[in-house]
Parts: sequence; structure tokens; C-alpha cells
Amino acid sequence: MLDFVPGQRWLSETQGELGLGIVISTDGRCVRIAFPATGETRLYAMREAPLARVELGAGERIRDHKGHELRVTGTRVDEGLITYLCEDQSGRYRELPEAQLDDRMRVNRPQQRLLAGRIDSDTWFTLRLRTWMQRMAESGSPTQGLLGPRVALIPHQLQIAAEVAGRDAPRVLLADEVGLGKTIEAGLILHRMLLTGAARRVLIVTPEPLLHQWLVEMRRRFNLRFALFDQERVESMPDANPFLDDQQVLCSLDLIASHGRARETVIEGDWDLLVVDEAHHLTWSETESSPGYQVIAELAERTPGVLLLTATPEQLGRAGHFGRLRLLDPARFHDYAAFLAEEEGYAPLADLAARLLDGEPLSDADRTLLGSLIEDADRLGTEEILARLLDRHGTGRVLFRNTRAAIPGFPGRELHAYPLPLPACYSALDGDARALLTPERLADKSWLDEDPRIDWLIETLRELRPAKVLLICAHARTVLELREALLRRAGLFAAIFHEDMEIVERDRAAAYFAAAEDGTQLLLCSEIGSEGRNFQFAHHLILFDLPLVPDLLEQRIGRLDRIGQTETIRIHVPYLTGTPGEVLFRWYAEGLGAFDATCPAATAVYEQVRDDLMEALEDPARVEPLIADTRDLSMRINADLAAGRDRLLELHSHRPELSAPLVDRIEELDASREASDYMMRFWDNFGVEYEPGTGGSVVLRPGPQMLHETFPRLPEDGLTATFDRAGALAHEDREFLTWEHPMVRDAMELLTASDLGTSSVTLLRSSQFKRATLLLEMLYVAECPAPPELLVGRFLPPTLLHLLLDVEGRDLAGEIEHADLRGDCLTRNYKLARSVIKSQVPRLAAMLERGESLAKAEVARLESEAMVRMRALLGEELDRLTALAEVNPNVRSDEIERLHARRERLEGYLTKTHLRLDAVRVIVTT
Repeated sequence: MLDFVPGQRWLSETQGELGLGIVISTDGRCVRIAFPATGETRLYAMREAPLARVELGAGERIRDHKGHELRVTGTRVDEGLITYLCEDQSGRYRELPEAQLDDRMRVNRPQQRLLAGRIDSDTWFTLRLRTWMQRMAESGSPTQGLLGPRVALIPHQLQIAAEVAGRDAPRVLLADEVGLGKTIEAGLILHRMLLTGAARRVLIVTPEPLLHQWLVEMRRRFNLRFALFDQERVESMPDANPFLDDQQVLCSLDLIASHGRARETVIEGDWDLLVVDEAHHLTWSETESSPGYQVIAELAERTPGVLLLTATPEQLGRAGHFGRLRLLDPARFHDYAAFLAEEEGYAPLADLAARLLDGEPLSDADRTLLGSLIEDADRLGTEEILARLLDRHGTGRVLFRNTRAAIPGFPGRELHAYPLPLPACYSALDGDARALLTPERLADKSWLDEDPRIDWLIETLRELRPAKVLLICAHARTVLELREALLRRAGLFAAIFHEDMEIVERDRAAAYFAAAEDGTQLLLCSEIGSEGRNFQFAHHLILFDLPLVPDLLEQRIGRLDRIGQTETIRIHVPYLTGTPGEVLFRWYAEGLGAFDATCPAATAVYEQVRDDLMEALEDPARVEPLIADTRDLSMRINADLAAGRDRLLELHSHRPELSAPLVDRIEELDASREASDYMMRFWDNFGVEYEPGTGGSVVLRPGPQMLHETFPRLPEDGLTATFDRAGALAHEDREFLTWEHPMVRDAMELLTASDLGTSSVTLLRSSQFKRATLLLEMLYVAECPAPPELLVGRFLPPTLLHLLLDVEGRDLAGEIEHADLRGDCLTRNYKLARSVIKSQVPRLAAMLERGESLAKAEVARLESEAMVRMRALLGEELDRLTALAEVNPNVRSDEIERLHARRERLEGYLTKTHLRLDAVRVIVTT
């Protein structure tokens, strides 16, 4: 009879899904056990209790009640109760009484399950094998973290993400021009760092108007669910730090800069990575800095990783640029005058790089400069010289700057302007010039019958039919009234998209617009509602009104003008003559040329002529000199920017020889059907119902006979998904399922953390075996318990050891494929299965012992090889950074110190690899 003591943890051998049980009481013949995970209590007869004592050994991973993961290093038993001696993920010692184990923790004991005759379908065994094989393939892969996001495969974005996310605590400035995808780059870096464990706590800080854009981008493109913080949320927790409640947080710069409690608590947030968008709003000079700059400086000082995003690194002043670099490395960028002098010294080097890239002959001065920078430069080829110059270049390691001039693939733009007469309903309106840019907001609803833009819009839509048309205007109310007018006056139905709609409603509207066959021709968007969405399948853009700020105009055009757009973009601008709208149109068209191409100088020009522009909006007679001044100023600034193009920096920011293999590998994985085949087999066995949907999609819904009540990430009303990247980009309402999608990853975790497939029995009829025999297939998993931030998977990922032993102890796994061992699973004939197991217990015990011996020997080899690989790779990187620090001060001393510490810690952890038996299968051949 089993010995039970209150407080002990036991498992139900017949109902493992109950979780860990805890003994409540005994009365001599019966034991009462509670299962807190399900809220159930069971009474068992002690003599026949189908229970197994939970006793965990050294090396095993466990969790406490709060979900903290620990590794067992030993045990202590006191009056029948076990206390586990553990290390946490930081290597700190902890003691955990068994009563404090996580009630939902799974304990996998395949040997006991097999010998007790508790077997599963061998389909689950095969899925376990495929799961561990996939995890091995993912860990340390160069594409890890880059496969899953719903993004087009743009080479420079993938290269930047791979390089930055691969650094220890990266601190960089992402400064690509508008339309080149800084947000995508930041999201890819985030996704990879979170997936690998290099970061856990992330804070994104943006201007208030961009909060929703980031929220949507992170959710829809990267499956990252950020908590949105505002003043109300901060004040709802007066006695605690609200920023500690969530791991990934999104908040506005204004909130943490102006709200005292928000500032105080966010700084104490203990973040791993800080992301700041529109970083050019952080103003700094040698004499003062803005409140926003100050709070970001405090955060950056306490946070290991920092990403700053800005499209205007120097246009708004060299001091501001220096201030942003100072946030990344205050020790390196501490003196503005020294920085300016140093930058001047790098100018000849950048010019030299440009001549090398263009294949121009080098002057004697060029050769002298090269000789001073690179030993034996005359013996090296151009590519080798450029590679060494990249390492030595000034801000190369901290700054990434891609320009449209250097990145191919952008579409052309074509302006179609439509001057229209001013209607009577607007002629007597009172208001300042800004308000009169959208006169319909000052008039009553009669404007819908008098404004000539309505008739023009109806006629234009009919002429362009069936081409898709995106219309953007400033206000959500205008969107709603336009939809009403089009339907009432012309019977034209339009989808709408604005900030007052729920995210699900917006998804449906975008999907309706994207549908090629039965979708709508027109999507009406408000200013904010259009943010964060790209509609590259459309080629016609109507600007019903014009924003006052050039960045907003470029953002509107950028909904269509993206890399990957296949046609010239037709920009249709109707404007009312004699109004501020006409002045603004002419300023954009004739002064900046903003409709014809991106104007890099636009922001800087706007800052300089803003007062003159406001005066011209009030008095149209001033427009001609304004346009002339704007044209001259923009030409001069654009010319300065073009002349100052840092070709070496551009080369550093996009190296095709590095990005091309990433694109090729992801395309290869996309083309493979392995992920879809795996998930469909999983759904079949779990009981999830699925059927083909439109356009190659798949429709999922919970089935009535599922193994559990819920399936990971599957809502009660189901969802539509796709395994195709192109389909996911065109239909953002569909989940994009890849190996990195949360549904797939959670399904894999559900399987490996459960007993499913850990023991099975198969009857195999095959001519390849001359006589009846017994085989034992074993899946061992070797895992190094190092904390995630050490990225141990680069050297020793969780490794599957697949053994296939015969009765003589020989391993046949290298000779016989797992796929050749398909037979009749005996889950439907438990009597025969138990008979086989019972008759072979001594033989199976010997085979299990032999398997463990072989696995341990293999683990020793894996540890040795991983140690050699780690020392070689990190040693090489340390040597490179140490030598580089002598010629490039952008290599931070703390970066080298962190790498030294990482190598030392890895040397300790790589000798503690834990081996466990994950699953066994008995195969009887006939």
C-alpha cells in the first residue's frame, strides 16, 4: 500500500490532464487528493489508487506557483515531504517545497507510463518527434525570428534585423528614409529578441498620434500584444508600479515626460529593450534639453538595449543628431565639438569609399589615406578594402541609414490635379486658414449637395472602375458623410476605415477592400485610421484634402508608395480654387515637388518657411514668393543631402551578400508545406475542425470532440488562416501561420509539456525483418539550462537524440527511417498491448538502460563540441571587437565586457546539460 502524507504531490495515472494533485487528508484506507488546476477533489482507496508519486530529480526543470522556471540541483526529504533545491534562471539558489509546485505543471514519465500499459496513438509519438526536430532546426538558425512576421521579404530590412538582434544589448539608430520600413525593422528586431529570449521586458515610446499605429503593427504583423498605457491606467494603481504588470508596454512620450508618477514608475520598470519612435522630437543642445529627451536619457541609461527611430538624422541640425547618438552611448558621444571635428575627419574616408564603389581611379591622396588606415591596402581587392573600412567607419555600428537612392524597387508617381470652383456654401465661412483647409467641417450637411468634389468623385470612380481606389481625408466624420452621399446620390458602396472603429471592424473593411472578386472598389480612410496599413495592391490614391505637415502627406502617399508596389501610383488631388487648399496644393506641387517624388528636405524646409506658409494661407497673394523661396530652399537642401550621401554608411546599412541568403532561405521555408502538414495532422488528432476557405485560406473552428475544451489561440467562433505569405499580406484579417506563429508554437508547447505520445505500441508487418523481433524507439532530449539571454541555442540548442534499439542493444536509427516503421497502433487493442509489455518487462528494462547509456555518451560529445564552438566563435568576436575598439571608438567597452561575461557564464552552463527521456515506442515486428 502506498504511503501518503498531507502536502505531498501525486499524479493521476489515468487522468493526467488533472494536473498535479496534493494530498489533503487520509483516514487509514482512503486518501483525499485535490487537483487545484481543475478545482476538483477525488477520494481514492489507498490499496488500488491509480496514482504516481511526483519525485523530480536533479537537472529537471520545474515551475513554482508564480510560473517562475527553476532547475532542480538536489532534494531534501523531511517526514515524507520533498523540498527541491534549485537554481533560478539567473543562477541564484532557491528552495521550493513540493506544495509550491505549479499545479498545472506536467510531469513526463514515459517509462512508467509504458510499463503501466498507458499508451497513446503512435501519431502523437510521430508528432513529438517532428516537434523536437523542428525546434532543433529553428534554434540558432539565421532566419530565427524573421520567418513569422507578416512582412514582405525586403532584403535591407532583414539584414538590419539579423545584425542588430544578433548583438548583445544592441543600441542603434534606425534612420532609413520614409517608406523604407523603420517600423518593420524595429518589429523584426523585437520579434527575434523576444523569440530567442534575448529580451523579455520591452517598452515602446512614441508620439501620441502614433500609438494606435504601433499597436496595430505589432499585433497584425508580428503577433506581439503590447499593453497600451495612458494616464488613467497609471493613476489606477497608486500604491504599485503599473509598468511591472505587463512585459511589453506601449506608451506616449508626452505621458512619461509630463506626468510625474508615470515618469517615476516607468524609469523603475527594469526594461530589457527600449524603442523610441520619431526620435527627432527629442531636442537637445549644449545648453538645454527637452523634458522628453531627459526622461528617455534616464531610461536609456538603465536599459541594456535601445532602438531609436528617425527619418531625419541630420536635417534638423547636427546638434540634435549628436544628442540622439549621445542617448545610445553617452561615454562615447560626450563632447559635441569633438564630434564635429571627428565627423569632418571621416568625410574624406566616405568620399574614398564612394570612388571605390563607383569604380573610379584613385588619386595619390586616396592611396596615402588608404595606407594610413589599412595595412597592405595595395595588396587587397576592393571588396576587402571596403569591408575593413566598414569596421573602422565613424558611426557605422550605431547608425543604419538606407535611402531611396540606394534601394531599388520603388514605384513612380503621377499627379492628377483637378481645380474646382468654390461653392456658395463655403464662400461666407468664418475661420482661420487652417480650419478652411477642410471647409466641410465648418458647414452643415448641405455641403454634400453643393461641394463639387462630390460630383467629381462619383464621376472619377466610374471612370476608374474596376480599379481599386483609396481615398484619405482628415476627419472620421467626413468619411461617414462621404459614404452616405455616395450611396444616396450614386448607389456607390464604399468601405470605411477610421479611428473610431474597433480593430476587428477595420480588419473586415480592409479585407473587403482587398478582395479581388467580390470586394469594394473604394475605401474611405481618415487620417489616423489610415496609419499602419499598406494597400500596395491599389494604384489610385485620392487626397480629398491636404494635411498641413509634409510628413503627413508623405505618410498618406506611403500607404501605396512602398517597396513592392507593382505600378505607377496615380495621385488624384481635387482642390477648390481661391482657397487655402489651393495655396497648400501649389506649395506642395510647385515648391516641394512632393507629389512627384519623396522630398528628403521637406521637413527641414517646412520648419524654415512655416510662418511664411501660414501667411500665404491667409493671403493667397503671397503664394508666388513662397513657392519660389520653397523651391530654392528645397533644391539646395536636397543637393546638400545628395552631396553628403555617405556611401560607406549606405553599404553598411545594406549588404546584399548578407541579405540574399536570408531571403532565399525564408522563401524556401515559405514554399515548403511542412508547417501546414504538421498543423493539419495536429488538428486532426486534437479534434479541431478545418476546411478550405477562399483564396487558399483555411477556416478553423473548435470541434465537438476536442481533447481539451480549448485549442491554443483558437477563438470560440473560429478564425481564418493562411500559410501563404502573399495571401497574408493581401488579407490582414487572416492569421499568417508559420512555425513562429503563437498558435503553432503554443501547440508544440502543449504537446511537449503533456503526456501525449510519450508511450505507444506498434505492430509492424514488414518484409525487411526476417523474423519476429522487438524494437524500442526512444526520444531523448538534451537541454542546456542556461538563461535565455545567453543565447545558448547558438551552440547547444535543445537536441533530440533518436535511438532505435533491437534486443541486442544495437542502435538501428541510422539504418532504418522512422517513416518506415509505420504499422498498426495498438491503442484500440489495450489487451494485446498490455500482454506484449507484460511479457517483455525484463527485456524492455535492459533496453531502456542501454538507451540511457548511449544517450549519456552522446551528450558528453555534444557538450564538448558546443564548448569548442562557443569558445571559437565568441573568442573570434572578442578579438575582432577588441582590435576594432582601437580604431573605431563606437565599439563600446561594456559591449566587450558583456561578451567576456557571456563566455564565462556559458562555460559553466555548457557542462550542466540535462538529459531526459521524452518518449518511448515499442515496435513488435512480424
